[in-house]
Amino acid sequence: MNTSTKKPGPNARPGRATRAVVYPAFTQTGPETLAEGTRPIYLYLRLSKYHKDKADAIERQRLDLTRKLAQDGGWTVLGEYIDNDSASSSAAKNRKGWRQLNQDIQARKVPAVAFWKLDRTNRIAAKCIEWIGECQRAGVYLVSHQDSADELNTATAGAKLVTGIKALLAEVETDSMSERQLAAKRHLAEAGFHHGGTVPLGWMAGPRVVDEFGRSGVRLVPHPIEYPALQAAVDMVLAGKSLVQIVRHWSEHYGITTATGGPVYEATVYRSLVSPRMIGYRMRQVPEHQRGVKLDLLDYIARDASGAPVIGQEPVCDRATWLRVRRLLEEAKTSRTRRPWGSHEWLLTGLLHCQCGERLYGHQKYRRRASGEHVEAFAYRCQANRLRGPGNCSGGCTIDAVKGEAFVLGWFFSQITDDALAQARARRRAARSDVGINDVLSQLDEAKAERDALLSKQGIGEYRGGMVTVLLSLIEHAQRRVDVLQRRLDAMELEEFPIEDGPALIASWKEWAIPEKRAYLRRMIHRIDALPGKAATEERLTIIPVG
Repeated sequence: MNTSTKKPGPNARPGRATRAVVYPAFTQTGPETLAEGTRPIYLYLRLSKYHKDKADAIERQRLDLTRKLAQDGGWTVLGEYIDNDSASSSAAKNRKGWRQLNQDIQARKVPAVAFWKLDRTNRIAAKCIEWIGECQRAGVYLVSHQDSADELNTATAGAKLVTGIKALLAEVETDSMSERQLAAKRHLAEAGFHHGGTVPLGWMAGPRVVDEFGRSGVRLVPHPIEYPALQAAVDMVLAGKSLVQIVRHWSEHYGITTATGGPVYEATVYRSLVSPRMIGYRMRQVPEHQRGVKLDLLDYIARDASGAPVIGQEPVCDRATWLRVRRLLEEAKTSRTRRPWGSHEWLLTGLLHCQCGERLYGHQKYRRRASGEHVEAFAYRCQANRLRGPGNCSGGCTIDAVKGEAFVLGWFFSQITDDALAQARARRRAARSDVGINDVLSQLDEAKAERDALLSKQGIGEYRGGMVTVLLSLIEHAQRRVDVLQRRLDAMELEEFPIEDGPALIASWKEWAIPEKRAYLRRMIHRIDALPGKAATEERLTIIPVG
């Protein structure tokens, strides 16, 4: 079954890689009641790989532990916490199972934990010893397939010494691996070689070569289609064209689309054009994106032993041209006098819902008048047939953006009284005290991973005939979880209303940025149901207030 009504172009960009197996943070596996004469215990299983793991190590650890517990006797396994992550420093924030396990230990829900080896829990000696101490204080009994139970559960000095030495050796091993890998990548960067990861748009991997110092590797060479497309994009930006026009030009003249056949995202074009790769520089150790933190990418280019920038691939344009392109893009992005690059603000994104259950998203059209002139038109439309396959939405709901937003704003301004603002603030305080942001983030990541894994299974042999309906139902359920958790997160992260009365809010409305406007609407509106058809906009929209 196709995931999109559009056919991918001849030069479709590859989809984002997903994990081969996605595990929930915790799974209840045992019986509701314990076997007679046994104690409850939970498993912690961890694999230090990110892609293509096939779950072999997780299965081996589970098998070893269940055999050991059965041999020891007196245990009933009630559930398991699982992590499937890397051994790098980034793993700490991805270990959902580990976070959930420790939360349950603090809540006194876990009386005993079994793991394959101590270094599966933590490879930093100080934190490992600290965790063992916390478990002892909480009365949690530890069982290891490879380590002595006496060492883990005895508070004597000798036991602490042995445990500390083992944890320290694991930490040293990790540090040594990290140092070797960083040194290897530093040499690859200095030589201008590509060392894995997604190949940047515009280039492709070339043949393996050897540099003057005898280091071998692969350099990037211009892609026969994407490289000329970047050159054309540079000329279009300098000519004042929008990112939307560039995307359409790429699709029509180069066949460059997404993996599902849709237009390339404007953000993809923007990131490519502002990257120093455009002038041939080799990027190195670029920090992860953080909301509100602006980086100068020129600070993160590889340099050789003399400090000169490393040229890793053939440049698209010269430095002066690229700086001009970057400046034009930044000016358009931050402009307060016009909408950036012809796009719409899309005020109602996330609020509009079709009768099929799918949300409506912004869509930019170009209509041709009788005179032959192309006119921009903006509308919200249902994405069910594109995301879940043809036939999932029979209505084809589309709402004119200008009329729909005007109707919603009219309702919103008529509702924002002092009492309504006070109730909204109270709802936010209640949402923040309900559960921690980290917990919601963890649940949201888990739900998104589950949804993406299900989406990747569409069209494979495992799901045919009647199983297609089952798969679509699972996808829809996962999407609902994502939507609910995202709304909870929005309510928790947004700040208090800075304006205390309705008239002041209305007077200053035009001064607010689009995220702030959406935040105000979400305070008052739970969702907006939209009906298909050609009736007037106000007759097709039903606003459901919060609470």
